[in-house]
Amino acid sequence: MIAVIAGTGTLPVEACKRLLSQAKPFFVVSLFPEENGGALKTIIDRADSIVAQPYYRPGDILRLLQERQTTQVLFIGKVDKNNLLKHLKLDWLALKILGSLVTRGDKDIMEALLKELEQHGIKTLRQDEVLDGLLVKPGILCGELTPTLQASINVGMKTALTISDADIGQTVVVKDAMVLAVEAIEGTDACIQRGLALGKDGIVICKAAHRQHNASYDLPTLGPKSLETFTPGQVTAIAWLSSHTLIAQRETFVQQAQKLGITLVSV
Repeated sequence: MIAVIAGTGTLPVEACKRLLSQAKPFFVVSLFPEENGGALKTIIDRADSIVAQPYYRPGDILRLLQERQTTQVLFIGKVDKNNLLKHLKLDWLALKILGSLVTRGDKDIMEALLKELEQHGIKTLRQDEVLDGLLVKPGILCGELTPTLQASINVGMKTALTISDADIGQTVVVKDAMVLAVEAIEGTDACIQRGLALGKDGIVICKAAHRQHNASYDLPTLGPKSLETFTPGQVTAIAWLSSHTLIAQRETFVQQAQKLGITLVSV
């Protein structure tokens, strides 16, 4: 049995569709049922296949996995860290994991969690193993890559890799080859809004991931939802690491980017 630990966004739905097409038995633990529960119910018939777990008690989730004889788990979808920290309950498992760590970055906590699951006989599936079709080969998806844009992307990707390797964040906002904003615990959206407040328009958004990133969790994701708040002229380009970034609803993503005049670059 596979357990899908679902955050927000379209990826949990995409993952469930893929598992359904492969006739693999699974159930969903929805961490944010108020945000994605409706979309999941449209593709999953059985009511007991979706479990709402809005209180984030790691020990409760582990017991649920054991009760349902889970052998594999898939972490998929966005988890807003601010929202998570507000609701996280420090039960016995959370205290055990946090107490075993010297540093408590995202990567450290997740690696400890995966190790704990493995000790209980539960293997973690790679996100790109289930959603391999969402990786995009290097190249320009739309728009024009000018020398000026290339210079900004070079600076942005280098900085994004640095902060990813340091387990700080994954997103950097650049303009005219100058870094405007760096993501930390506030999350991607807040980082981009801070970059827009400083740069006004014509910004370049770069996303990376830890070079030794474990693809079992938190692969960076882009898609139509990433563009919803932008107006023409605000964003000149978006760049990402081809081997470490999932692109949801690619055709719609490209179409919306073209309407906004955004160059999309898979690096």
